Amino acid sequence: MTAHALLSASGSKRWLSCTPSARLEATLPEPKRASGAFDFSQEGTMAHSLAEAKLRHHYGQISYEEHEREIEIIKNTPYYNEEFEAYVDNYVLYVRSQIGDGDQPLFEQRVDFSDWVPDGFGTADVVILSKHSIRVIDLKFGKGVPVSAIDNTQLRLYALGAWNKFKEEYPDIKEVSYTIHQPRLDSISTDGTSVAKLVDWANYFVKPKAKKAWSGSGEFLPGEWCQFCKAKAQCRARSDFNTELAKLEFKKAPLLDDDEISLVISKAQNLRTWVNDVEEYALNRAVEQNIIPTGFKLSTSVTHRKITDPALAATVLVEKGMDPQVIWEAPKLKSIAALEKLGPKGQVTAWLGDLVQRPEGSPKLVKAKENAKEDFA
Repeated sequence: MTAHALLSASGSKRWLSCTPSARLEATLPEPKRASGAFDFSQEGTMAHSLAEAKLRHHYGQISYEEHEREIEIIKNTPYYNEEFEAYVDNYVLYVRSQIGDGDQPLFEQRVDFSDWVPDGFGTADVVILSKHSIRVIDLKFGKGVPVSAIDNTQLRLYALGAWNKFKEEYPDIKEVSYTIHQPRLDSISTDGTSVAKLVDWANYFVKPKAKKAWSGSGEFLPGEWCQFCKAKAQCRARSDFNTELAKLEFKKAPLLDDDEISLVISKAQNLRTWVNDVEEYALNRAVEQNIIPTGFKLSTSVTHRKITDPALAATVLVEKGMDPQVIWEAPKLKSIAALEKLGPKGQVTAWLGDLVQRPEGSPKLVKAKENAKEDFA
């Protein structure tokens, strides 16, 4: 069994909406992070590990030594700081507040929903088993936008898998609920349903969709679920969809009316997101594989000179006779361009020497003809 299911719970919104996408994604490589880019995925993994260690220790599922060992490992990563731990503690305290006397809490619990989804499995952050109900809690450590638990297919599948796993041990379970906790956004969202409705949803909606997704059949359907799809920049269906969005048939009046302006604004976000995805994909291929779109060339962005140590630079300039009252623009040293205007012509940069540096520019794609004109400028 693979480490990640083809039809994963986390990707369920996508493959339930666009059934052929799962098999298409399986043919594509994992996207690479830009060199030096912060690894938000690994940061999330560390947050989950820290929360798990704290919760397991609190409920006597690991020893103090095991807890301390795990904490020490996490503290030695570049993701840990006091703020990081404070957000995790916020989540941990919330989870503890939801566990009542007689409840059985399970952490990082593997659940299996393969009765409805081929090879369907996943890991729920928290599963709380009670006599009559199951509670699933999911930590999302990102600080992008709030994620709602309302009709959330990922958490529904986790709840389904948990019920399926423990239904014999807890035969009186009638209700399930699921919560998404985002401590960095101060967001908690909860939804729930009856086991009967959950099983009906799985039988009559999920199962036939999963069958299509497993075989790669069905129609490609663009939508909000494209955001994390590996094919989002190359997908022809998404391209066709967004091209149609751009073909607005306006009245032949010289000015747009309010309704038409509203229509443009509502469609612009989808178009902007799609264009950004395509541009990012093309740039990554140009940098990593030297595959450059026709009519473009790989260049670097222009950067401004920077003073690496403002305090030392100020000392040097004052020693050279510049007025300390004029070289500062509180609370920081003036820019190198401004300082050059204040000092003797050509001398300020020479005085500062290696304290003045021009950071390396970021790669970018530019039109070849435009860049050629710049070269001759």
